[in-house]
Amino acid sequence: MTAPRGGIGPSNAAAAPRALLLIVVAVLLGAALLWKGLDDGTAPAGQDASPTTTVASDDGSGDAASGDGSGDDGSGDDGSGDGTAGSGDGTTTTSTLFPTVTEPPSEVQVLVANGSGIPRGAGTVTELLVPKGYATLPPANAQRTEATMIYFRPGMVNEARAVMEILAPDSPDLLAQIPPTGVAVAENAVDRLEAADIVVILGADERIYSG
Repeated sequence: MTAPRGGIGPSNAAAAPRALLLIVVAVLLGAALLWKGLDDGTAPAGQDASPTTTVASDDGSGDAASGDGSGDDGSGDDGSGDGTAGSGDGTTTTSTLFPTVTEPPSEVQVLVANGSGIPRGAGTVTELLVPKGYATLPPANAQRTEATMIYFRPGMVNEARAVMEILAPDSPDLLAQIPPTGVAVAENAVDRLEAADIVVILGADERIYSG
């Protein structure tokens, strides 16, 4: 009678390590394939791809360079300015703050008062002004004085200067504004003094000839 063959047990024991080795190799291959897929840029399902930036190309219209979308040259000037702060033609216009206005002789009331002591002196000088068109008042007497003066109301200096050039040319020292205390004339001439724009006082110095 023949005895049974041995070796079945050892064969099964050697097969187990080989099976385990195959499993490990399969896992490694799967991991390698998965890593390769990620390295190629393929994202796993359920994940967004990395964000990208898009740069618009210039079409040559000039808008991209101007930065304002208008397509102009970016200067910000419409070309209408002339660089001047005045009238626009490069000139500067000046105006007088208080323009000088000279009244015509017919609007200027002139009173001549005689303080020289020379008889009819005021009447003689008054007659010199009548042909010039002045609105002369009847001549009057003044308090006796040495100094000849031509007094004027505020704002009437130019009119007084015109009278001076007729009666005593180139004598601006005769001009003076009527003082607050007034001018000493005869009592019967006070109303004429109040109406006068210019008062000529004849003095004994005869700066205005009345002979």
